[in-house]
Amino acid sequence: MAEAQQDSRNCILTVAAKLFAKLGLDKCSTREIAKLSNSNISLISYYFGGKEGLYREVMRSCALEIREHVQGRIDKLKNQPMTEKIFRQEVEAVVESIIFFRTKYPEVSQIFAREKLAHLQHSQQIHQEIFYPLVQSFIHTFERGQKEGFVKKDINPALFFSLISEGIWGFFEIQSCPTPLAAEFTAIAENPNKLKNQIAKIFIEGAMI
Repeated sequence: MAEAQQDSRNCILTVAAKLFAKLGLDKCSTREIAKLSNSNISLISYYFGGKEGLYREVMRSCALEIREHVQGRIDKLKNQPMTEKIFRQEVEAVVESIIFFRTKYPEVSQIFAREKLAHLQHSQQIHQEIFYPLVQSFIHTFERGQKEGFVKKDINPALFFSLISEGIWGFFEIQSCPTPLAAEFTAIAENPNKLKNQIAKIFIEGAMI
């Protein structure tokens, strides 16, 4: 019974993510979500408290998966001395994680992008509770590299992270548009490992002394 309920809940989340990404919160109806997920419409209120609760849970469930994906690495790093090699690995890991989840959840990524344009109207708590502590961990890693003397001290760690994150998201936005610019890096866009290496190289070599 519990497994069936979880499957039903997950199905609603998957369908909702696609419709919210396509239509936005206001134009998306719970009736359509229920229809496409083969669910009773009452389950949306039962599981999520209504449409806005479902909208937030679509973002929150993805954010929690991201945290689970990187938390072990963060915990391990706390007990390691900071070296140039480890710093490079951590920047590469950040780039790889952003690419992975941007590729795995394109619809949720679109929802988060729309939320940023709306000044985080429905996702501010998710950013504060889940994303910001992860960013703070990276900032701490960056500052440790600066303290050890192999990362430039005049680079703001928060800005560095923001440019990596927004640069990758912006790359995927450009790549999805049929423009001559997008055609110039199609081969890279189709190879996640090559893309990771290119982006990491740009940022690491720009930060290292």
